[in-house]
Amino acid sequence: MMQTAEWIFEHTVSTALLWAGLAVSVAVTVYAAWRYLPRNFTGALVVVLRTLFILALFWVLLLPGKKSSFTEIVKSRFIVLLDTSASMGQSADPTANRTRWEAATALLRSDGMKRLGSKSIVEVYPFGADLLTPVDLEQSTKLNPDGKSTHLNLALHRMFDRLRGQEVAGVLVLSDGVDTREKNDNWSESSWPVPMYVAELEKPGIPDNKPDMRVDMVDTPLRAVAGWNTTLTATIAGQGGNGEPFSVVLYKNGVEQEKVPVKLPPEGGSRDIQFKLEHPEVGTENYTVKIPVLPDEAQTNDNEMVVAVDVLDAKNRVLFLEDQPRFESKIFSRVLFANKDITTLAFFQLPDRNSPGEKKWIPYGDRQGLTFDLTVEQLRLNKILIFGDFDSDALTREHCKAILEFVEKGGSLILLGGQKMWGENGITHTDLKQLLPFERSDAPALEGTFPVAWTAEGRAHPALANNPDLPTSLPPVLSVFAGAKPSAGAFTLVEATTDSGTQPLLVSRVYGQGKVMVVLTDSLWRWSMQPGEEKPYPKFWRQIIQWMSPAGSEMDRYHLELFTDAGTIAVGDPAILQCRLVVPSDETRKNWKVNCEVTTPGNRVVPLTMTGKTIQAAGGGEIPGYVTEFVPSEPGTYKATATVEIDGNRVVSTPCLFAVRSVSQETVLKPINEKALRNLARTSGGSYASVDAMGATLGELTVREKSERKLEYRSLWQTPFMVALLIGLLTAEWVFRKLRNMS
Repeated sequence: MMQTAEWIFEHTVSTALLWAGLAVSVAVTVYAAWRYLPRNFTGALVVVLRTLFILALFWVLLLPGKKSSFTEIVKSRFIVLLDTSASMGQSADPTANRTRWEAATALLRSDGMKRLGSKSIVEVYPFGADLLTPVDLEQSTKLNPDGKSTHLNLALHRMFDRLRGQEVAGVLVLSDGVDTREKNDNWSESSWPVPMYVAELEKPGIPDNKPDMRVDMVDTPLRAVAGWNTTLTATIAGQGGNGEPFSVVLYKNGVEQEKVPVKLPPEGGSRDIQFKLEHPEVGTENYTVKIPVLPDEAQTNDNEMVVAVDVLDAKNRVLFLEDQPRFESKIFSRVLFANKDITTLAFFQLPDRNSPGEKKWIPYGDRQGLTFDLTVEQLRLNKILIFGDFDSDALTREHCKAILEFVEKGGSLILLGGQKMWGENGITHTDLKQLLPFERSDAPALEGTFPVAWTAEGRAHPALANNPDLPTSLPPVLSVFAGAKPSAGAFTLVEATTDSGTQPLLVSRVYGQGKVMVVLTDSLWRWSMQPGEEKPYPKFWRQIIQWMSPAGSEMDRYHLELFTDAGTIAVGDPAILQCRLVVPSDETRKNWKVNCEVTTPGNRVVPLTMTGKTIQAAGGGEIPGYVTEFVPSEPGTYKATATVEIDGNRVVSTPCLFAVRSVSQETVLKPINEKALRNLARTSGGSYASVDAMGATLGELTVREKSERKLEYRSLWQTPFMVALLIGLLTAEWVFRKLRNMS
């Protein structure tokens, strides 16, 4: 560390004036002493004390300081992501003679990790169901693998969110790769910001040839429309059984519907099978996917999974209004009309041939004969209003008033903006500015190719959470309306990375009793061009439309929204039930008591009290909410309902359904997920190796050091010593004068 220093004086008064003051003060002191003090030791001491005080005061008036500049060598950080879930305490390799956890802790204690620790700052992030607070290497070896679930994908994203903007040399992943939340391994093929070094904690394989089949995941829309069919996808996994076929049976409300033969390789694997579901009437339907117990199968409590589907009526009307058609609106319209869960009406504002210079609403497609005026009465017939690219001239004050009233009373609004809406004469120049979830000055879009990624809020948002169909990576966009600063209570779901930093791309908020979603690009249509099976554009909008579709009761003055952190859990695992109470914007929140009732599969009703909790939102805001925890004791489908009494009226939430299986996948003995672990190492530019080989790799890893120049300022006058010196000199002179009877 090299250091240089310089003296600085911060006084604003002229230096010459200070020196003149010093000279006058010393001269007056000398003259007074010569004229009035006795010429002996007493007089000399008084003069010395007074002169020292004047010199000390002069030093203070100069305001001296010392500025030091030094160059410091800063070590890079190296992160260890340590899986503390219960599956780490197991071993599917009978030749290993140790568990995965013992292998992981052996690597943490290895000489290679010690050498790496001398070259970098090593931090260990434990995780299970969530990412925990980082600890040092010594503390990490004292942890225990007792987590009830593994959310490896979620932990990785939250870890990189925390480390954003920091210098990270690499990440060591110590996990068996089994993610109890994800449907498949596609998430592991995403691009990652730093190299990941993945340790093979045991050799992949199976313990023996005994059959062990399980239902890993059941995925289906939890809300369906009466009269329409949906698809249920079940992920069947297992090993053993000599590769012989076995049956998978689908039950609806306890009645067998379909039986499908499935065959897996004896060394283990997984396969997705699909069932077509019919929903003839409104109500709740319980579906069970079950594998009959096979001969010699020991682990049988993971052979079935239950899921509940809430069947709604088809009166979910969506109104799409657009100026002249553009590429974005054409593709978006196709997605809307392909969504069988909603009834869509679309109008484009085109030039009126009979009235030059004016425009009129023209219905889209085969809706000829429909007429539309932007009035309160016509808006009330819909649940979601979607605006395309309009400027402020297209909306009168009466139009804005009608739209604000529509949203305040529970309607949903999506602003699929563009150059007009976010330009110089855009929506910010109308009364609709007050419902926007951000502040932004009018500016044209940035153009280029901008990477896009989910935010942590986006992955946990009620519209998108627990949906394994949504891709983990998103295609880039070609435009971004930058400069938006999310307001308090807003959620940023998707961000784009530009040369000027990270910019919000999709932002939502609650306004009054309704919801608002804003799109800050006019090239979201590029998501529909994504090659491969994953089509993020229609899947994303289907989820958004579903979340923004209020039930009939939500259009009332108050409404409750109840949701849980996961659609499927295991017996003994806590279900976290969260609730938000939406009140009119002009009403002050009170200390209302929100209760929750959970109906078990045996029709037993369990009353719960919800406690107040604030939810952190983008922009530093907080949303008032309520939370409670319920631990199920039996498998099956549970239904939760929240209630609150306001002014004598009982407000009831839409039921929240969640399934409970008899055993957590965390306790099922499985081999490590070699495919996902290798994908993490390959796509991040890291390496995959055994524990011993990884220890050697880490010990030889070259870690770049960074030099940082730092400045340090130290005041030389504003110190306790100077204060004590000034007071001490004055006091000493006064005491001495009194003792000598001097005036």
